[in-house]
Amino acid sequence: MAACSSKSPSGQIDSMQKRLTKAESQLEVIYNEDFNNLVSKCQMLDTTVSRTAANVEAIELMTMYLQQFETMRPIMQDDIDFSRQQLSNLKDDLVSGVLPEEKVVKYISEEEAALHKIEAQVKYFQEKFDEQEKVAKELAK
Repeated sequence: MAACSSKSPSGQIDSMQKRLTKAESQLEVIYNEDFNNLVSKCQMLDTTVSRTAANVEAIELMTMYLQQFETMRPIMQDDIDFSRQQLSNLKDDLVSGVLPEEKVVKYISEEEAALHKIEAQVKYFQEKFDEQEKVAKELAK
């Protein structure tokens, strides 16, 4: 019965795999919706908005967030893929008894830190793009 509990190492791994899938899904939504929409808006604003210092600065900041995401997205996807593989291997090792439970607990802790980083990155970009969406609406007025 302990193996089915979310507090068991196996349950923790299952929970982490679900969180990883959710983070990956959110990353795809950010890319397919938020990023692409913001790129279009940024291009439109760059050609239609008056060139005041504040407007130029706002568009440059938006561009920097877009470039940052463009750089980070493949890295984040690689991190997700690596964590997925690590968690799968860890679960296989746990089930087959290759690793003692104390080692599994240590590795779960390390994978939890990696997962937390991925989730924080996804949240960061979602928040930044939400903010930039508001800026784009203001500039378009």
